[in-house]
Amino acid sequence: MVGRAKKKLSDQLAADGYVVDPLEGMQIHVENYDVKRIASVYADKSGDRWWTKAYFNGREKGEQSIEINKKLAEKFINNEVTRDDWLNSFYPKQMSVCQNSIQKTREQLLGI
Repeated sequence: MVGRAKKKLSDQLAADGYVVDPLEGMQIHVENYDVKRIASVYADKSGDRWWTKAYFNGREKGEQSIEINKKLAEKFINNEVTRDDWLNSFYPKQMSVCQNSIQKTREQLLGI
């Protein structure tokens, strides 16, 4: 109840011109509000087996590694596939959550 009263008072003060938004009229660069995501590939000592691993939102542990073939690893290493395409291929659920989060942040920032 107190929270609603504060919100109502705050809205009324803003409507009456007593409170000014210091950020009003500023341009927002939405690409700066992104979810950090890292993709990596690595091999065993002999170079026979390869894996990919992903880290989302700065988590130290990361996602479970997925075994891949050497040709796919080479494509990623040679930048023949983008990081987001790579992550969408191997970690689709995590990327869906990531993309939804980015979209919600954009909507909040832009007041959509």
